[in-house]
Amino acid sequence: MKKNLYKYVLAISLVLLAPLVSALEIEVNGKVVKSVSYSELQEIARQRPLSGGLKASVVLEELLPVCSSLKEITVTPESGNSTSIRSYGEVLPLYQSYLLFEEKGSINFFKKTEGGTADLYIDRVQKISLSAEELESEKLEVWISWEGVKELKAEIRRWGELHNIDIKVNEVPKSDSKLLSVLRGGGRPPDVILIQSDYIPALTAAGALQPMVRFPTDRFAEKSLDALSLEGSLWAVPFYFDAQVLFYRSDIVSLSEFPQTDGVIEWDLDGFEKSARRVKERGLAPASWNAYSAYWLLPFQLGFGKGSIIEADGSVRVDDRATIEAVEYLKRLKDEGILDLRERDSMFSRFISGDVAMMLSASFSIPELERLGVPFGVAPFPEGPEGPVAPLLDFKGFAVSRKTRHPILSRRFLLSMSDPAVQHHFTSKVSKLPVSESAWKLAAQQNRYFSVLRNSYDIGVSVPSTKGYKIYKNTMWKMLRFLLTGKLPVEEGLQRAQSLIDKQISR
Repeated sequence: MKKNLYKYVLAISLVLLAPLVSALEIEVNGKVVKSVSYSELQEIARQRPLSGGLKASVVLEELLPVCSSLKEITVTPESGNSTSIRSYGEVLPLYQSYLLFEEKGSINFFKKTEGGTADLYIDRVQKISLSAEELESEKLEVWISWEGVKELKAEIRRWGELHNIDIKVNEVPKSDSKLLSVLRGGGRPPDVILIQSDYIPALTAAGALQPMVRFPTDRFAEKSLDALSLEGSLWAVPFYFDAQVLFYRSDIVSLSEFPQTDGVIEWDLDGFEKSARRVKERGLAPASWNAYSAYWLLPFQLGFGKGSIIEADGSVRVDDRATIEAVEYLKRLKDEGILDLRERDSMFSRFISGDVAMMLSASFSIPELERLGVPFGVAPFPEGPEGPVAPLLDFKGFAVSRKTRHPILSRRFLLSMSDPAVQHHFTSKVSKLPVSESAWKLAAQQNRYFSVLRNSYDIGVSVPSTKGYKIYKNTMWKMLRFLLTGKLPVEEGLQRAQSLIDKQISR
C-alpha cells in the first residue's frame, strides 16, 4: 500500500514540476492554418534586441502565409481575454510582432511600436487569429553577388521554406550589366536584385528599377539610406556594408604603443609611417594596397582636407589642393619603399605569406584570413593632416525590378530581409556589418572586430550613387598610373583628369 502511495505521490510531483508545454494555434480568416509547438518555435527562434534586451524570438510573419493586406490581429492568452490590433490593410504589424520564450513552455506575445511608448505584451498565448487577405502562392527570382553567396542563399531559402514560396536564387557577378543586357534583349529580368550604390545611376536611367516608395526605413543607419538614394528616391533596401580598414600582421607589427579607446587604436599618418619604417629596416614590405584605384585614393583626399566626394552641383574636383597633396603623399610612400603598390590578389598573397606587414582592404577579407589561420589584427585608418583618412563604406541593398511579375511578394521579401536578426545572422558569418542599427547590438556581442568596423562607419563616407562618381573612378584609374610612376607631374596630370571628367559629366 505504502509502495503504491509513493508511486502516486511521485507521479503527481513530476506532473506539477514538469514545464508547461504549449502549442500555438494560428488561424487565418476563421480557418486554422497550423498548430506550432513550443519546441518547433524554439527551432526557428533567433536573438533580437527587444523589450530592453536581447530575447529569443520568432517574428509573427514567419509563421504565416504571405499576406497582401491585414485587417486585424487577435491574440488570445490562456485567460481567454482576447486583445485585438486593428491594421486597416497595413501589413507592418506582422513584421513588428514577436513571440518570446521567457519561461520554459510559455509562449508570449510582444508587439513593438514606434518609439517603444506603447509596446504590447501578452503572457501565455494560445491562439492568434488574423483577418487578412492572403497572397496567392507565387515564385520569386533573386540575383545576388559578392562575398557570402552561400550564406545569403541559405538565408533567402529559409524565408522561402517558411512561407512555401519557390525562390530561385542566382549568383550573377556584375549584375548591373547583366540586368541591362537582359532588358535590351527583351528577356525576363529577376524580381529582386542585390546591387551596390554606384549601380543606381545607370539602372535608374534605363528604367530598370522601382523606387521603394513608403518602405519603412526607421531601422536603417542614415548613411545607408543616403548611399542607396538618388534624386530624392530610395532605390534599394539597405542590407549590409563593407568598411575599409587597415590589416596588420600581428606577428610582425605591434601597434601597442598607440593609445586605444574601446579597443580602437588612435593614430595618425606619422605614427603609421613610423611603424612602417621599422618593418622596412627588417627587409620586409611595410604596406601594400592598390593605390592606382580611386577607391583607395578617396580616403586620402578626405584626410588631406577635401570637403566631400561630390560637389553640390554634382561635379567632381580632382585638381584641388587636397587631391594634389594626397597624390603627392602616396607617390612619396611608393618612392621611399613604404608602399608596395599591388593589385588585390597579389597584395593579399604577400600579406598571407608574411612578405607584407600591413595592407588596406575591407571587412570582406576577414573570413578568409581567419580560415587560413593568418595572425592579424585590424585598425582604423589613421588621422590625416586635415581630418581622418576616411574609409569608404560600400553599401549593398535589394532592389526591385521595374518589370517584376511579383511586386507585392518582392516587397514582402524585402521586409523580411530588413529584420535585424536576419541581417545579423548573415553578416556575422562574413564579417560585414548589417545596416540595421538594432542589429549592431547583436554584432557588438558576437563580432570581435565590431569596434573597429563601427569606428569606420562613424568616420567613413558612403560610395556615392551618382553619375559623377563612376566617371571620376574610371578616369582616375588610368591617370593614377601615370602620376604614381612619375610619367606625368602630379598637378599637370590632375588638371588633365579634371578636363576629362568635366567633359564626360556635361554630356
